Amino acid sequence: MCPCQCFISKSKSNVDITAQTTRQHPGFVVTMSRQREEADGDSCTEDFSTHDSISETTEGGSCSKTKTKAESEELANRMAAALRRARQDGLPDSLNKKPPLSAALAYLAKHNIKKRILHVGNASKMPAECSAPGGGIAYPKLTKFIFDYRIRDPDTPEEFLDDTKKYGKYMELYCGKDFQIEFWEYCLQTMVIGEVASFMVPPRQLISFPAVNKKLRDYMLDKTGPRGSSNAPKHSCAFMSLQAQGGLGYADLDDLITNPRMLEFIFDLHSVVLPNEAKKESWVMTAEEKAEAIPNLRTEGNELYASGHWFEAAAKYEEALNLIEQLALSEKPGDAEYIRLDNMRVPFYVNMAQCQFKLKDYYGAIRSTTEALSRDKDNLKALFRRAQAYSATSDVDLAEADFLRVKQLAPDTMAVSVDRELAHLANICRECKKQERRLLAGKLFTQS
Repeated sequence: MCPCQCFISKSKSNVDITAQTTRQHPGFVVTMSRQREEADGDSCTEDFSTHDSISETTEGGSCSKTKTKAESEELANRMAAALRRARQDGLPDSLNKKPPLSAALAYLAKHNIKKRILHVGNASKMPAECSAPGGGIAYPKLTKFIFDYRIRDPDTPEEFLDDTKKYGKYMELYCGKDFQIEFWEYCLQTMVIGEVASFMVPPRQLISFPAVNKKLRDYMLDKTGPRGSSNAPKHSCAFMSLQAQGGLGYADLDDLITNPRMLEFIFDLHSVVLPNEAKKESWVMTAEEKAEAIPNLRTEGNELYASGHWFEAAAKYEEALNLIEQLALSEKPGDAEYIRLDNMRVPFYVNMAQCQFKLKDYYGAIRSTTEALSRDKDNLKALFRRAQAYSATSDVDLAEADFLRVKQLAPDTMAVSVDRELAHLANICRECKKQERRLLAGKLFTQS
């Protein structure tokens, strides 16, 4: 039998807790009382007593232990001190605190997006840099996610609005680059490779989704219109633009605009590319990174050309030209920095023209050298290579004009090469005239 009584009284300044427990066993009686008084944490006392002593007696009375009142008070004081320390120190952090949510999980909780795992991924392959403090996942910025997605209305689960597996294309998304469907990025950041997960998204998070999904669907179906199309929206307001065009062009997306509702997004994460694992694409580079990459691309292109890989070399030169174009877009035309960047294009156009000539893309070579000459009208390499391309396309007059200009600009160094090319051009001219005579004779013979 072990009865226990507890009396609690509260007042404005203190709290009194009196608990009395009596334990009875054959030959063994102990009564414990504890009184705790707290006034702003100033005091805490506990008293254990059985009048002047605590006695423990076995049934046979063969063994007895007696504690004096002073010893009991000392024991009570030690216990009280231990309780005070426990209150002050609290539990260890590992026991007293829950691990903090990752930014992605916190985002989902804040926006009431419910996740359900349909297939467990392989968390053991996660690199150390993807671990969040306290556990969980934390992908670094500029991580690339490669995944499939399916979208459906929970009320009609057998019908999918979109399914990339049917389109035959993976979706790629960079973390931290302000993707237009914001919650996609956070959903993917809660997943591991090989995981398939469902996310229930409330309507208030889907206001702009139909218009953005139209772009994705157009891309997946290869329906993106050409630049400068006359069908381009003429209004700055998105909804006015949609009204002018008669909607998004997809009935199901138009219905989502007029009847917003919860949607289910199912993501199948195939792979993850960390920033240090692959070369950055140009649109995720900073201006400094682009400027550093340009001379490296020229060197790589030259090495590829020297080894006979003309197509790959041309791709390097074109990549460098694209980076220069992106840098120039942030400058005002006519300013010194814009002019400097514009002139940087010349050697890349000249080198790309040489690759195009080797690949027998003569008209491409003509375009590239003309771009170079529009910035440097007396560039010898550009003039000579354009003349060669004109010669290959039998544009005799244009070729001759460029060859003569080269000889005029560098009579000492280029005269021999130009004379050889002019002799070749004369042979082409004679062959053209013979061909014309044969064609003319054939027509006359047919008429007679």
